[in-house]
Parts: sequence; structure tokens; C-alpha cells
Amino acid sequence: MRRGKLARPAIMGGFDGCASLLGVIVYLVATHPALIFPAALSGAAGSAISMGGGEWLSDSDSGFSASSVMAAATFLGALLPAIPFALQSGPLAIAESVVICCGIGFTVACLRPNRGLGLAAAETFAILGVVFGVTLALAMFLPGAAA
Repeated sequence: MRRGKLARPAIMGGFDGCASLLGVIVYLVATHPALIFPAALSGAAGSAISMGGGEWLSDSDSGFSASSVMAAATFLGALLPAIPFALQSGPLAIAESVVICCGIGFTVACLRPNRGLGLAAAETFAILGVVFGVTLALAMFLPGAAA
């Protein structure tokens, strides 16, 4: 399957948004769950502008289209896992957020060129696993943590 030239910024943006805000969600779910959605919304906006602006400043051949795709994908990747916490709390919100993160990870794996789906999924979920593990470990030692 041939992938368009905008797959790269979509992959980069969606994965960066999800992975970077996953740490915030992991920390806040144990300490201040009511802050998850507001923190994710503000983080998603900042990340989207940063990633889209970075793509634009990189002077890539893809131009404004790639910058826009990267910004939108970053925003969605960062915000979607936090939406369940805007609607409810507790284990159901956590489970829904995990499903959304897995959906984002699977979508990113499907868009990765030059790899089979199995390898792309293994690499993508390994990185998400490292992000989860590191931020969970940090959450145990940071101020306000539930240690």
C-alpha cells in the first residue's frame, strides 16, 4: 500500500501528542484526576502549535500542508485519551483512555512505511510502554504522589 506524503507528519504528530500527554494523564490519575482534561486541553493546544510550528520552521518540502496535518494530529493525539476524564472518573475513564491510546498506537503502526504491521505495532507499543513505565515510576516520587 502506498502512503501519501502527509503520513509522516500524521504519524509524528499523533504519536507525539499521545505519548507526551500520556505522562500527564498517568501522573494526574493518581494525584488530581479532576485536572486531567484541563491539563490535556492546554497541553494539546501548546503541543499542536509547537509541533506544527516546528514542522513549518524545518523548511521541509511538504510545506504548510504537513505543518497543518502535524498540528491537527498532535492536538487529537494529546486530547483524545483525556476525553473520558471530562465525562466521568474512576476505572471506566481509565479503561476508555487505555482503549483510545491503543487505537492511536494501532493507527500510527498502520501508517508506518517500510515495516510489516507486526513489527510496526511492536515498536509503537514498546515506546508507549516505556513512556507509561517511566511516568508511572516518576509519579511515585514526585510531590503530591500517592506513594
